Amino acid sequence: MGDDMYRFLLTPRWVVGHLLVVLTLITFVNLGFWQLRRLDERREYNTLVTRRLDAAPVPLKDLVARVGRDPAALEFRRVVVTGRYLPGEQLLTAPRSRDGRPGPQVLTVLQGDGGTSVLVDRGWIPFDRDVVQAPPAPVGHVHVEGVVRGPEPGAIGDGDQVARIVPQLIGQRIGQPLPPFYVELWDQRPPISVAAPLPASPPALAEGSHQSYALQWFAFALIALIGYPMLIFRTAQGRITRRADEPATGDRRPSMDSDHADMLSRPPHDERDRATEGPSEARR
Repeated sequence: MGDDMYRFLLTPRWVVGHLLVVLTLITFVNLGFWQLRRLDERREYNTLVTRRLDAAPVPLKDLVARVGRDPAALEFRRVVVTGRYLPGEQLLTAPRSRDGRPGPQVLTVLQGDGGTSVLVDRGWIPFDRDVVQAPPAPVGHVHVEGVVRGPEPGAIGDGDQVARIVPQLIGQRIGQPLPPFYVELWDQRPPISVAAPLPASPPALAEGSHQSYALQWFAFALIALIGYPMLIFRTAQGRITRRADEPATGDRRPSMDSDHADMLSRPPHDERDRATEGPSEARR
């Protein structure tokens, strides 16, 4: 009885359902672990950035001499650059949002004391639809403190403003050789004036939603793991109930109508004749 109750699970429709459930479970579990791996990567990245930002700033030329020019090895390391801005080598980025307001970043080439030039992101200015003009760079010797940033993905575009900060492509446009990284200004001496661009702030490091997404995928897998056996059990119980409501084949008998029942209730013909004879005839 028990084996026969679940024999329907071997029908083609249910076999396809089994395969789909197994595939769904594998997919959900793998997506959950993928989100956990993304979370680990994000935590490692945040730890690396925090460690680099907590270190004391070092001269850019010394840092490059120690770790090379690879932007990935230099990014978010605090540096100091001294030299003079080249006033004619200045560009604006396409408008970007800061605190809900649009505006471009001001990019200026700084020629270091050693003769090597580097692109400096001096900061953000509010966007004005009538006139968009960068504040002039400080004249004379400057002491810039900031962090190294790698090139942004994408092309710089062909307009007056650059769509992405890609130092080497910008250098090709202005005819000034530049390294593959740039310096994001945080502080400067002489002090930044009120009219100067607003310097960048330290990056906000967060873990994102990877953990909650992982829990959701695992929850979906658990629902499928519990729900499918329940569906099988209820289907089997329904089949048992329907089978119990049907009469067994061996117990089926033709029903008698009223005429047959009346004939069976009457006495035999001979007995009826005797009952109708009188007493005298009976004595004879």
